[in-house]
Amino acid sequence: MRKLLSFLGSAVLITLIFFIVARSFFHFSPTHPVIELEKGWTVSYHNQQYQNTNLESMNSQVGETFNRGDVITLSQSQLLSDMNVAFPYLVFKTQYCAFEVYLDDVLIRREFMDSARNNFFVGTGYSFIDLPENYPGKRITIKLFVTENSTKADILTPMVGDFEDLYRLMISTAIFPFCTGLFLILFGTVFMIISLLFSMRSSGLTTQALCSFLTMALGFWILAAYDMFDFIFAQPVSTTLGFCFLYMILPLMYLIIWDMHRRMNNTVITLLTLSSIIFSLLFMGLHFLGIVHINHFQFPYYLVALWGIITLIVYDYADIKRKVRNSSIRILMTGLTILAMSLVVYAIAGLTNRIADYRQNRILINSVPIGAVFFVFAQLLNYFIFMTHSFAQKKEYAALTKIAYFDNLTGLANRVRCDEKMIEFDKLQEDFCILSLDLNGLKEVNDNSGHPAGDRLLKSFADTLAEVFSKKGFCTRIGGDEFLVLIKTVEEKELKDMLKELDEKLLILDKEDQEINHSVSYGYAYRHETKEQDTHSVTMLADQRMYDYKRNHYAHMSSR
Repeated sequence: MRKLLSFLGSAVLITLIFFIVARSFFHFSPTHPVIELEKGWTVSYHNQQYQNTNLESMNSQVGETFNRGDVITLSQSQLLSDMNVAFPYLVFKTQYCAFEVYLDDVLIRREFMDSARNNFFVGTGYSFIDLPENYPGKRITIKLFVTENSTKADILTPMVGDFEDLYRLMISTAIFPFCTGLFLILFGTVFMIISLLFSMRSSGLTTQALCSFLTMALGFWILAAYDMFDFIFAQPVSTTLGFCFLYMILPLMYLIIWDMHRRMNNTVITLLTLSSIIFSLLFMGLHFLGIVHINHFQFPYYLVALWGIITLIVYDYADIKRKVRNSSIRILMTGLTILAMSLVVYAIAGLTNRIADYRQNRILINSVPIGAVFFVFAQLLNYFIFMTHSFAQKKEYAALTKIAYFDNLTGLANRVRCDEKMIEFDKLQEDFCILSLDLNGLKEVNDNSGHPAGDRLLKSFADTLAEVFSKKGFCTRIGGDEFLVLIKTVEEKELKDMLKELDEKLLILDKEDQEINHSVSYGYAYRHETKEQDTHSVTMLADQRMYDYKRNHYAHMSSR
Protein backbone atom coordinates (compact mmCIF):
# COMPACT_ATOMS: atom_id res chain seq x y z
CA MET A 1 0.00 0.00 0.00
CA ARG A 2 2.86 2.34 0.82
CA LYS A 3 4.45 1.72 -2.58
CA LEU A 4 1.09 2.36 -4.25
CA LEU A 5 0.59 5.68 -2.48
CA SER A 6 4.18 6.64 -3.25
CA PHE A 7 3.66 5.85 -6.92
CA LEU A 8 0.42 7.83 -7.11
CA GLY A 9 2.02 10.76 -5.32
CA SER A 10 4.93 10.76 -7.75
CA ALA A 11 2.59 10.57 -10.76
CA VAL A 12 0.47 13.48 -9.50
CA LEU A 13 3.57 15.53 -8.67
CA ILE A 14 5.15 14.99 -12.09
CA THR A 15 1.88 15.92 -13.82
CA LEU A 16 1.49 19.07 -11.72
CA ILE A 17 5.07 20.09 -12.48
CA PHE A 18 4.38 19.56 -16.18
CA PHE A 19 1.30 21.80 -16.14
CA ILE A 20 2.93 24.45 -13.96
CA VAL A 21 5.94 24.68 -16.25
CA ALA A 22 3.73 24.76 -19.34
CA ARG A 23 1.46 27.39 -17.83
CA SER A 24 4.37 29.59 -16.80
CA PHE A 25 5.90 29.23 -20.26
CA PHE A 26 2.74 30.29 -22.09
CA HIS A 27 1.54 32.85 -19.55
CA PHE A 28 2.12 36.36 -20.77
CA SER A 29 0.96 39.95 -20.58
CA PRO A 30 0.34 41.53 -23.98
CA THR A 31 3.17 43.81 -25.05
CA HIS A 32 0.70 46.05 -26.87
CA PRO A 33 -2.97 46.81 -26.31
CA VAL A 34 -5.44 44.14 -27.49
CA ILE A 35 -8.79 45.69 -28.40
CA GLU A 36 -11.85 43.49 -27.92
CA LEU A 37 -14.66 44.56 -30.27
CA GLU A 38 -17.38 43.18 -28.02
CA LYS A 39 -20.15 45.74 -28.47
CA GLY A 40 -21.23 48.35 -30.96
CA TRP A 41 -22.01 45.98 -33.81
CA THR A 42 -24.81 46.50 -36.28
CA VAL A 43 -26.06 43.15 -37.52
CA SER A 44 -27.90 42.98 -40.86
CA TYR A 45 -29.80 39.74 -41.34
CA HIS A 46 -32.90 38.95 -43.46
CA ASN A 47 -33.38 42.63 -44.32
CA GLN A 48 -33.43 43.56 -40.64
CA GLN A 49 -30.87 45.48 -38.64
CA TYR A 50 -30.00 44.91 -35.00
CA GLN A 51 -28.25 47.87 -33.44
CA ASN A 52 -25.52 47.86 -30.75
CA THR A 53 -25.37 44.04 -30.70
CA ASN A 54 -23.11 41.91 -28.54
CA LEU A 55 -21.98 39.15 -30.91
CA GLU A 56 -21.57 36.58 -28.13
CA SER A 57 -25.28 36.82 -27.26
CA MET A 58 -26.60 37.51 -30.76
CA ASN A 59 -28.94 34.51 -30.66
CA SER A 60 -31.27 36.40 -28.34
CA GLN A 61 -31.99 38.80 -31.23
CA VAL A 62 -31.61 36.93 -34.49
CA GLY A 63 -32.40 33.35 -33.41
CA GLU A 64 -30.30 30.43 -32.24
CA THR A 65 -29.06 29.19 -35.61
CA PHE A 66 -28.37 30.20 -39.18
CA ASN A 67 -28.99 28.08 -42.27
CA ARG A 68 -27.09 27.48 -45.47
CA GLY A 69 -27.29 30.45 -47.83
CA ASP A 70 -27.86 33.01 -45.07
CA VAL A 71 -25.77 36.17 -45.30
CA ILE A 72 -25.01 38.14 -42.15
CA THR A 73 -23.30 41.52 -42.23
CA LEU A 74 -21.53 42.73 -39.09
CA SER A 75 -20.57 46.42 -39.03
CA GLN A 76 -18.55 47.90 -36.18
CA SER A 77 -19.47 51.45 -35.21
CA GLN A 78 -16.16 52.05 -33.43
CA LEU A 79 -13.35 53.34 -35.64
CA LEU A 80 -10.00 51.59 -35.33
CA SER A 81 -7.39 53.54 -33.40
CA ASP A 82 -3.66 53.49 -34.12
CA MET A 83 -2.12 50.78 -31.92
CA ASN A 84 1.52 51.49 -32.92
CA VAL A 85 2.30 47.83 -33.57
CA ALA A 86 4.48 46.29 -36.25
CA PHE A 87 1.98 43.65 -37.35
CA PRO A 88 -1.64 44.77 -36.79
CA TYR A 89 -4.12 41.91 -37.13
CA LEU A 90 -7.81 41.21 -36.77
CA VAL A 91 -8.75 37.81 -35.35
CA PHE A 92 -12.21 36.27 -35.15
CA LYS A 93 -13.79 32.84 -35.19
CA THR A 94 -16.18 31.64 -37.86
CA GLN A 95 -18.41 28.56 -37.86
CA TYR A 96 -19.16 27.00 -41.24
CA CYS A 97 -19.00 30.39 -42.92
CA ALA A 98 -17.15 31.88 -45.83
CA PHE A 99 -16.41 35.52 -45.17
CA GLU A 100 -15.32 38.87 -46.52
CA VAL A 101 -13.64 41.57 -44.44
CA TYR A 102 -13.89 45.25 -45.35
CA LEU A 103 -12.31 48.44 -44.10
CA ASP A 104 -14.62 51.34 -45.00
CA ASP A 105 -16.18 49.29 -47.82
CA VAL A 106 -12.75 48.29 -49.18
CA LEU A 107 -12.34 44.51 -49.35
CA ILE A 108 -9.14 43.38 -47.58
CA ARG A 109 -9.71 39.61 -47.25
CA ARG A 110 -11.97 36.95 -48.74
CA GLU A 111 -11.91 33.31 -47.58
CA PHE A 112 -13.71 30.08 -48.59
CA MET A 113 -16.02 31.73 -51.13
CA ASP A 114 -15.27 29.07 -53.76
CA SER A 115 -15.93 26.34 -51.17
CA ALA A 116 -19.30 27.93 -50.35
CA ARG A 117 -20.33 28.05 -53.99
CA ASN A 118 -19.26 24.44 -54.64
CA ASN A 119 -20.70 23.02 -51.40
CA PHE A 120 -17.25 22.06 -50.11
CA PHE A 121 -16.67 21.70 -46.39
CA VAL A 122 -15.54 24.93 -44.71
CA GLY A 123 -15.25 24.03 -41.03
CA THR A 124 -14.82 26.21 -37.97
CA GLY A 125 -11.90 28.05 -36.49
CA TYR A 126 -10.00 31.28 -36.02
CA SER A 127 -8.92 33.49 -38.88
CA PHE A 128 -6.06 35.96 -38.61
CA ILE A 129 -6.49 38.95 -40.95
CA ASP A 130 -3.53 41.27 -41.44
CA LEU A 131 -4.60 44.89 -41.54
CA PRO A 132 -3.18 47.40 -44.06
CA GLU A 133 -1.02 50.28 -42.86
CA ASN A 134 -3.87 52.78 -43.27
CA TYR A 135 -6.22 50.93 -40.88
CA PRO A 136 -6.40 53.75 -38.24
CA GLY A 137 -9.68 55.63 -38.42
CA LYS A 138 -11.34 52.91 -40.52
CA ARG A 139 -14.47 50.91 -39.71
CA ILE A 140 -14.49 47.09 -39.84
CA THR A 141 -17.26 45.22 -41.63
CA ILE A 142 -17.45 41.43 -41.73
CA LYS A 143 -19.80 39.67 -44.11
CA LEU A 144 -20.54 36.00 -43.33
CA PHE A 145 -21.87 33.50 -45.88
CA VAL A 146 -23.30 30.48 -44.05
CA THR A 147 -22.45 27.11 -45.65
CA GLU A 148 -24.22 24.65 -43.30
CA ASN A 149 -27.66 24.36 -41.76
CA SER A 150 -28.08 24.75 -37.98
CA THR A 151 -24.97 26.90 -37.64
CA LYS A 152 -24.71 28.55 -34.20
CA ALA A 153 -25.73 32.19 -34.23
CA ASP A 154 -23.35 33.35 -31.50
CA ILE A 155 -19.96 34.63 -32.62
CA LEU A 156 -16.86 35.03 -30.49
CA THR A 157 -15.80 38.63 -29.96
CA PRO A 158 -13.37 39.80 -32.69
CA MET A 159 -10.08 41.28 -31.45
CA VAL A 160 -7.52 43.64 -32.92
CA GLY A 161 -3.87 43.77 -31.86
CA ASP A 162 -0.32 42.76 -32.61
CA PHE A 163 -0.03 39.35 -34.26
CA GLU A 164 2.28 37.85 -31.62
CA ASP A 165 0.05 39.07 -28.79
CA LEU A 166 -3.08 37.66 -30.45
CA TYR A 167 -1.34 34.39 -31.26
CA ARG A 168 -0.17 33.83 -27.68
CA LEU A 169 -3.51 35.03 -26.31
CA MET A 170 -5.30 32.28 -28.25
CA ILE A 171 -3.07 29.71 -26.57
CA SER A 172 -3.10 31.22 -23.09
CA THR A 173 -6.90 31.41 -22.94
CA ALA A 174 -7.02 27.63 -23.45
CA ILE A 175 -3.73 26.75 -21.78
CA PHE A 176 -5.15 23.88 -19.69
CA PRO A 177 -6.75 22.06 -22.67
CA PHE A 178 -3.68 22.81 -24.78
CA CYS A 179 -1.22 21.32 -22.27
CA THR A 180 -3.59 18.44 -21.56
CA GLY A 181 -3.88 17.58 -25.25
CA LEU A 182 -0.11 17.55 -25.74
CA PHE A 183 0.32 15.52 -22.55
CA LEU A 184 -2.28 12.95 -23.62
CA ILE A 185 -0.70 12.47 -27.05
CA LEU A 186 2.76 12.02 -25.52
CA PHE A 187 1.49 9.74 -22.76
CA GLY A 188 -0.60 7.62 -25.13
CA THR A 189 2.29 7.22 -27.57
CA VAL A 190 4.76 6.19 -24.86
CA PHE A 191 2.34 3.71 -23.30
CA MET A 192 1.47 2.31 -26.71
CA ILE A 193 5.15 1.58 -27.36
CA ILE A 194 5.50 0.04 -23.88
CA SER A 195 2.40 -2.11 -24.46
CA LEU A 196 3.70 -3.33 -27.82
CA LEU A 197 7.12 -4.17 -26.34
CA PHE A 198 5.63 -6.05 -23.40
CA SER A 199 3.13 -7.84 -25.63
CA MET A 200 6.07 -9.79 -27.06
CA ARG A 201 6.81 -11.18 -23.58
CA SER A 202 3.48 -11.02 -21.75
CA SER A 203 -0.21 -11.51 -22.44
CA GLY A 204 -3.19 -9.47 -21.32
CA LEU A 205 -1.95 -6.12 -22.64
CA THR A 206 -4.76 -5.58 -25.16
CA THR A 207 -6.64 -3.35 -22.72
CA GLN A 208 -3.58 -1.18 -22.14
CA ALA A 209 -3.06 -0.81 -25.89
CA LEU A 210 -6.72 0.22 -26.37
CA CYS A 211 -6.41 2.69 -23.50
CA SER A 212 -3.33 4.17 -25.18
CA PHE A 213 -5.25 4.60 -28.45
CA LEU A 214 -8.12 6.26 -26.56
CA THR A 215 -5.69 8.58 -24.77
CA MET A 216 -4.11 9.68 -28.04
CA ALA A 217 -7.53 10.18 -29.67
CA LEU A 218 -8.60 12.31 -26.69
CA GLY A 219 -5.44 14.39 -26.96
CA PHE A 220 -5.87 15.10 -30.66
CA TRP A 221 -9.58 15.80 -30.25
CA ILE A 222 -8.99 18.26 -27.37
CA LEU A 223 -6.45 20.17 -29.47
CA ALA A 224 -8.95 20.32 -32.34
CA ALA A 225 -11.97 21.17 -30.14
CA TYR A 226 -10.12 24.10 -28.57
CA ASP A 227 -8.90 25.31 -31.98
CA MET A 228 -5.21 24.55 -31.47
CA PHE A 229 -5.03 22.86 -34.88
CA ASP A 230 -5.89 26.22 -36.46
CA PHE A 231 -2.23 27.22 -36.11
CA ILE A 232 -1.15 24.21 -38.20
CA PHE A 233 -3.96 23.32 -40.61
CA ALA A 234 -6.59 25.15 -42.61
CA GLN A 235 -10.07 25.26 -41.05
CA PRO A 236 -11.59 22.46 -43.19
CA VAL A 237 -8.73 20.12 -42.31
CA SER A 238 -8.57 20.95 -38.59
CA THR A 239 -12.35 20.63 -38.18
CA THR A 240 -12.42 17.33 -40.07
CA LEU A 241 -9.62 15.95 -37.91
CA GLY A 242 -11.49 17.07 -34.79
CA PHE A 243 -14.65 15.19 -35.79
CA CYS A 244 -12.69 12.09 -36.86
CA PHE A 245 -10.97 11.84 -33.48
CA LEU A 246 -14.27 12.57 -31.72
CA TYR A 247 -15.98 9.73 -33.59
CA MET A 248 -13.15 7.37 -32.56
CA ILE A 249 -13.64 7.96 -28.83
CA LEU A 250 -16.92 6.05 -28.41
CA PRO A 251 -15.85 2.86 -30.27
CA LEU A 252 -12.59 2.78 -28.30
CA MET A 253 -14.47 3.08 -25.01
CA TYR A 254 -16.78 0.25 -26.05
CA LEU A 255 -13.77 -1.89 -27.03
CA ILE A 256 -12.13 -1.32 -23.65
CA ILE A 257 -15.33 -2.28 -21.80
CA TRP A 258 -15.75 -5.36 -24.00
CA ASP A 259 -12.12 -6.44 -23.56
CA MET A 260 -12.30 -6.16 -19.76
CA HIS A 261 -15.55 -8.18 -19.55
CA ARG A 262 -14.85 -11.04 -21.96
CA ARG A 263 -16.08 -13.62 -19.46
CA MET A 264 -19.52 -12.05 -19.30
CA ASN A 265 -22.35 -12.42 -21.79
CA ASN A 266 -21.43 -9.38 -23.84
CA THR A 267 -23.94 -9.57 -26.68
CA VAL A 268 -25.16 -6.01 -26.07
CA ILE A 269 -21.72 -4.45 -25.77
CA THR A 270 -20.52 -6.42 -28.80
CA LEU A 271 -23.39 -5.06 -30.91
CA LEU A 272 -22.80 -1.54 -29.60
CA THR A 273 -19.08 -1.78 -30.35
CA LEU A 274 -19.60 -3.03 -33.90
CA SER A 275 -22.37 -0.54 -34.63
CA SER A 276 -20.36 2.42 -33.27
CA ILE A 277 -17.35 1.41 -35.37
CA ILE A 278 -19.51 1.03 -38.48
CA PHE A 279 -21.30 4.35 -37.87
CA SER A 280 -18.03 6.20 -37.26
CA LEU A 281 -16.45 4.79 -40.40
CA LEU A 282 -19.65 5.56 -42.31
CA PHE A 283 -19.65 9.17 -41.09
CA MET A 284 -16.05 9.64 -42.18
CA GLY A 285 -16.55 7.84 -45.49
CA LEU A 286 -19.60 9.92 -46.48
CA HIS A 287 -17.69 13.08 -45.61
CA PHE A 288 -14.56 12.22 -47.60
CA LEU A 289 -16.73 11.18 -50.55
CA GLY A 290 -18.37 14.60 -50.42
CA ILE A 291 -21.88 13.17 -49.91
CA VAL A 292 -22.69 14.54 -46.44
CA HIS A 293 -20.45 16.80 -44.39
CA ILE A 294 -19.12 15.25 -41.22
CA ASN A 295 -20.60 17.85 -38.84
CA HIS A 296 -24.17 16.75 -39.67
CA PHE A 297 -23.57 13.50 -37.78
CA GLN A 298 -22.67 15.36 -34.62
CA PHE A 299 -26.09 15.25 -32.95
CA PRO A 300 -26.79 11.55 -33.75
CA TYR A 301 -23.33 10.76 -32.42
CA TYR A 302 -24.02 12.59 -29.16
CA LEU A 303 -27.27 10.70 -28.71
CA VAL A 304 -25.48 7.38 -29.30
CA ALA A 305 -22.76 8.49 -26.89
CA LEU A 306 -25.35 9.22 -24.21
CA TRP A 307 -26.61 5.66 -24.65
CA GLY A 308 -23.00 4.57 -24.25
CA ILE A 309 -22.87 6.38 -20.89
CA ILE A 310 -25.88 4.39 -19.74
CA THR A 311 -24.17 1.17 -20.85
CA LEU A 312 -21.04 2.10 -18.93
CA ILE A 313 -23.05 2.74 -15.77
CA VAL A 314 -24.81 -0.61 -16.19
CA TYR A 315 -21.44 -2.39 -16.40
CA ASP A 316 -20.24 -0.48 -13.33
CA TYR A 317 -23.30 -1.71 -11.45
CA ALA A 318 -22.76 -5.27 -12.72
CA ASP A 319 -19.14 -5.20 -11.51
CA ILE A 320 -20.23 -4.03 -8.06
CA LYS A 321 -22.98 -6.64 -7.87
CA ARG A 322 -20.62 -9.44 -8.96
CA LYS A 323 -18.01 -8.14 -6.48
CA VAL A 324 -15.32 -8.10 -9.12
CA ARG A 325 -11.92 -8.45 -7.45
CA ASN A 326 -9.83 -7.76 -10.53
CA SER A 327 -8.11 -4.49 -9.62
CA SER A 328 -7.43 -3.67 -13.28
CA ILE A 329 -11.13 -3.78 -14.14
CA ARG A 330 -12.12 -1.69 -11.13
CA ILE A 331 -9.49 0.98 -11.74
CA LEU A 332 -9.99 1.36 -15.49
CA MET A 333 -13.79 1.29 -15.24
CA THR A 334 -13.60 4.09 -12.67
CA GLY A 335 -11.34 6.08 -14.98
CA LEU A 336 -13.66 5.51 -17.94
CA THR A 337 -16.70 6.54 -15.90
CA ILE A 338 -15.10 9.82 -14.78
CA LEU A 339 -14.00 10.51 -18.35
CA ALA A 340 -17.48 9.76 -19.67
CA MET A 341 -19.09 12.09 -17.13
CA SER A 342 -16.78 14.91 -18.22
CA LEU A 343 -17.70 14.28 -21.86
CA VAL A 344 -21.41 14.58 -21.02
CA VAL A 345 -20.88 18.30 -20.35
CA TYR A 346 -19.38 18.70 -23.79
CA ALA A 347 -22.24 16.76 -25.42
CA ILE A 348 -24.86 18.90 -23.68
CA ALA A 349 -23.14 22.07 -24.89
CA GLY A 350 -23.11 20.70 -28.42
CA LEU A 351 -26.77 19.64 -28.36
CA THR A 352 -28.05 22.94 -26.96
CA ASN A 353 -26.22 25.19 -29.46
CA ARG A 354 -25.49 27.67 -26.69
CA ILE A 355 -21.71 27.98 -26.94
CA ALA A 356 -19.76 29.32 -29.93
CA ASP A 357 -16.39 28.63 -28.30
CA TYR A 358 -15.53 26.50 -25.29
CA ARG A 359 -13.32 29.30 -23.96
CA GLN A 360 -16.52 31.13 -23.08
CA ASN A 361 -17.30 28.73 -20.25
CA ARG A 362 -15.01 27.72 -17.38
CA ILE A 363 -16.72 24.38 -17.00
CA LEU A 364 -16.11 23.52 -20.65
CA ILE A 365 -12.52 24.73 -20.42
CA ASN A 366 -11.76 22.38 -17.53
CA SER A 367 -14.22 19.46 -17.50
CA VAL A 368 -12.91 17.29 -20.36
CA PRO A 369 -9.20 17.91 -19.61
CA ILE A 370 -9.75 17.01 -15.94
CA GLY A 371 -11.64 13.85 -16.90
CA ALA A 372 -8.89 12.91 -19.36
CA VAL A 373 -6.14 13.47 -16.79
CA PHE A 374 -8.06 11.32 -14.28
CA PHE A 375 -8.22 8.59 -16.93
CA VAL A 376 -4.44 8.87 -17.34
CA PHE A 377 -3.99 8.42 -13.57
CA ALA A 378 -6.18 5.32 -13.76
CA GLN A 379 -3.92 3.92 -16.48
CA LEU A 380 -0.79 4.72 -14.48
CA LEU A 381 -2.21 3.00 -11.43
CA ASN A 382 -3.28 -0.01 -13.49
CA TYR A 383 0.14 -0.19 -15.13
CA PHE A 384 1.84 -0.01 -11.73
CA ILE A 385 -0.25 -2.92 -10.47
CA PHE A 386 0.34 -4.86 -13.71
CA MET A 387 4.11 -4.39 -13.47
CA THR A 388 4.09 -5.42 -9.80
CA HIS A 389 2.21 -8.62 -10.62
CA SER A 390 4.34 -9.22 -13.71
CA PHE A 391 7.61 -8.97 -11.80
CA ALA A 392 6.23 -11.23 -9.07
CA GLN A 393 5.22 -13.82 -11.68
CA LYS A 394 8.61 -13.62 -13.39
CA LYS A 395 10.36 -14.06 -10.06
CA GLU A 396 8.21 -17.09 -9.28
CA TYR A 397 8.81 -18.49 -12.78
CA ALA A 398 12.56 -18.01 -12.39
CA ALA A 399 12.47 -19.86 -9.07
CA LEU A 400 10.48 -22.74 -10.58
CA THR A 401 12.80 -22.84 -13.59
CA LYS A 402 15.79 -23.09 -11.30
CA ILE A 403 14.20 -25.97 -9.44
CA ALA A 404 13.26 -27.74 -12.67
CA TYR A 405 16.49 -27.27 -14.64
CA PHE A 406 19.33 -26.67 -12.18
CA ASP A 407 21.02 -28.80 -9.55
CA ASN A 408 20.33 -27.28 -6.14
CA LEU A 409 23.73 -28.16 -4.63
CA THR A 410 26.17 -27.28 -7.42
CA GLY A 411 24.17 -24.69 -9.38
CA LEU A 412 24.95 -26.54 -12.63
CA ALA A 413 22.28 -27.64 -15.09
CA ASN A 414 20.62 -30.93 -14.11
CA ARG A 415 19.83 -34.07 -16.10
CA VAL A 416 16.56 -32.67 -17.49
CA ARG A 417 18.29 -29.59 -18.86
CA CYS A 418 21.13 -31.76 -20.17
CA ASP A 419 18.70 -33.91 -22.15
CA GLU A 420 17.21 -30.78 -23.74
CA LYS A 421 20.68 -29.54 -24.62
CA MET A 422 21.56 -32.87 -26.21
CA ILE A 423 18.51 -32.58 -28.47
CA GLU A 424 19.83 -29.18 -29.58
CA PHE A 425 23.28 -30.70 -30.28
CA ASP A 426 21.75 -33.52 -32.33
CA LYS A 427 20.31 -30.87 -34.66
CA LEU A 428 23.71 -29.27 -35.28
CA GLN A 429 25.44 -29.74 -38.60
CA GLU A 430 28.99 -29.30 -37.32
CA ASP A 431 31.15 -31.52 -35.15
CA PHE A 432 30.93 -31.42 -31.34
CA CYS A 433 32.64 -32.92 -28.32
CA ILE A 434 31.26 -34.43 -25.10
CA LEU A 435 33.44 -34.63 -22.00
CA SER A 436 32.41 -37.18 -19.34
CA LEU A 437 33.73 -36.70 -15.78
CA ASP A 438 33.36 -38.78 -12.63
CA LEU A 439 34.69 -37.82 -9.20
CA ASN A 440 37.10 -40.27 -7.65
CA GLY A 441 36.41 -41.37 -4.10
CA LEU A 442 33.15 -39.49 -3.38
CA LYS A 443 31.75 -42.55 -1.53
CA GLU A 444 34.87 -42.79 0.64
CA VAL A 445 34.61 -39.10 1.53
CA ASN A 446 30.95 -39.51 2.51
CA ASP A 447 31.73 -42.65 4.58
CA ASN A 448 34.86 -41.34 6.30
CA SER A 449 34.22 -37.58 6.64
CA GLY A 450 30.44 -37.36 6.38
CA HIS A 451 28.03 -36.09 3.79
CA PRO A 452 28.76 -32.38 4.49
CA ALA A 453 32.33 -33.05 3.34
CA GLY A 454 30.99 -34.90 0.27
CA ASP A 455 28.73 -31.98 -0.53
CA ARG A 456 31.69 -29.65 -0.14
CA LEU A 457 33.65 -31.78 -2.61
CA LEU A 458 30.81 -31.70 -5.15
CA LYS A 459 30.36 -27.95 -4.81
CA SER A 460 34.04 -27.04 -5.05
CA PHE A 461 34.55 -29.36 -8.03
CA ALA A 462 31.47 -27.99 -9.84
CA ASP A 463 32.68 -24.42 -9.30
CA THR A 464 36.11 -25.32 -10.68
CA LEU A 465 34.61 -27.17 -13.65
CA ALA A 466 32.42 -24.19 -14.51
CA GLU A 467 35.37 -21.82 -14.08
CA VAL A 468 37.40 -23.74 -16.67
CA PHE A 469 34.71 -24.81 -19.16
CA SER A 470 31.63 -22.53 -18.86
CA LYS A 471 32.90 -20.03 -21.43
CA LYS A 472 33.52 -22.78 -23.94
CA GLY A 473 30.89 -25.41 -23.23
CA PHE A 474 27.75 -26.41 -21.34
CA CYS A 475 28.45 -27.89 -17.88
CA THR A 476 25.94 -30.20 -16.20
CA ARG A 477 25.66 -32.63 -13.28
CA ILE A 478 23.76 -35.71 -14.46
CA GLY A 479 24.09 -37.89 -11.34
CA GLY A 480 25.60 -38.18 -7.89
CA ASP A 481 29.28 -37.89 -8.92
CA GLU A 482 28.80 -37.77 -12.71
CA PHE A 483 29.28 -34.63 -14.82
CA LEU A 484 29.16 -33.83 -18.53
CA VAL A 485 30.49 -30.95 -20.58
CA LEU A 486 29.02 -30.42 -24.07
CA ILE A 487 31.23 -28.36 -26.38
CA LYS A 488 30.27 -27.32 -29.90
CA THR A 489 33.66 -26.69 -31.48
CA VAL A 490 37.01 -27.29 -29.79
CA GLU A 491 40.38 -28.54 -31.01
CA GLU A 492 41.78 -31.54 -29.14
CA LYS A 493 44.92 -29.62 -28.14
CA GLU A 494 42.80 -26.84 -26.61
CA LEU A 495 40.68 -29.41 -24.81
CA LYS A 496 43.76 -31.12 -23.32
CA ASP A 497 45.05 -27.74 -22.15
CA MET A 498 41.74 -27.09 -20.41
CA LEU A 499 41.82 -30.52 -18.75
CA LYS A 500 45.36 -29.84 -17.58
CA GLU A 501 44.17 -26.54 -16.12
CA LEU A 502 41.35 -28.40 -14.36
CA ASP A 503 43.82 -30.88 -12.81
CA GLU A 504 46.03 -28.04 -11.61
CA LYS A 505 43.14 -26.23 -9.95
CA LEU A 506 42.04 -29.45 -8.25
CA LEU A 507 45.55 -29.86 -6.81
CA ILE A 508 45.26 -26.36 -5.37
CA LEU A 509 41.95 -27.32 -3.79
CA ASP A 510 43.65 -30.36 -2.21
CA LYS A 511 46.08 -28.07 -0.45
CA GLU A 512 43.33 -25.68 0.69
CA ASP A 513 41.04 -28.45 1.99
CA GLN A 514 43.19 -31.45 2.98
CA GLU A 515 40.25 -33.36 4.48
CA ILE A 516 39.02 -34.38 1.05
CA ASN A 517 40.77 -35.50 -2.13
CA HIS A 518 39.83 -33.54 -5.29
CA SER A 519 40.36 -36.10 -8.01
CA VAL A 520 38.41 -36.74 -11.20
CA SER A 521 38.45 -39.25 -14.02
CA TYR A 522 37.44 -38.09 -17.46
CA GLY A 523 37.07 -39.13 -21.04
CA TYR A 524 36.00 -37.31 -24.16
CA ALA A 525 34.73 -38.18 -27.63
CA TYR A 526 33.94 -36.31 -30.84
CA ARG A 527 30.92 -36.70 -33.05
CA HIS A 528 32.96 -37.74 -36.06
CA GLU A 529 34.35 -40.68 -34.07
CA THR A 530 30.97 -42.45 -33.91
CA LYS A 531 28.97 -44.18 -36.62
CA GLU A 532 25.58 -42.87 -35.46
CA GLN A 533 26.96 -39.34 -34.87
CA ASP A 534 24.37 -38.52 -32.21
CA THR A 535 24.82 -37.35 -28.62
CA HIS A 536 23.92 -40.75 -27.16
CA SER A 537 26.66 -42.53 -29.09
CA VAL A 538 29.21 -39.80 -28.35
CA THR A 539 28.33 -39.91 -24.65
CA MET A 540 28.69 -43.69 -24.53
CA LEU A 541 32.14 -43.45 -26.13
CA ALA A 542 33.17 -40.66 -23.74
CA ASP A 543 31.92 -42.72 -20.75
CA GLN A 544 33.90 -45.75 -21.95
CA ARG A 545 37.09 -43.69 -22.11
CA MET A 546 36.31 -42.12 -18.72
CA TYR A 547 35.98 -45.58 -17.12
CA ASP A 548 39.23 -46.65 -18.76
CA TYR A 549 40.84 -43.59 -17.21
CA LYS A 550 39.26 -44.45 -13.81
CA ARG A 551 40.53 -48.06 -13.91
CA ASN A 552 44.01 -46.89 -14.72
CA HIS A 553 43.76 -44.34 -11.90
CA TYR A 554 42.81 -46.94 -9.28
CA ALA A 555 45.32 -49.43 -10.66
CA HIS A 556 48.01 -46.79 -10.28
CA MET A 557 46.82 -46.06 -6.74
CA SER A 558 46.97 -49.77 -5.83
CA SER A 559 50.48 -50.18 -7.13
CA ARG A 560 51.79 -47.36 -4.95
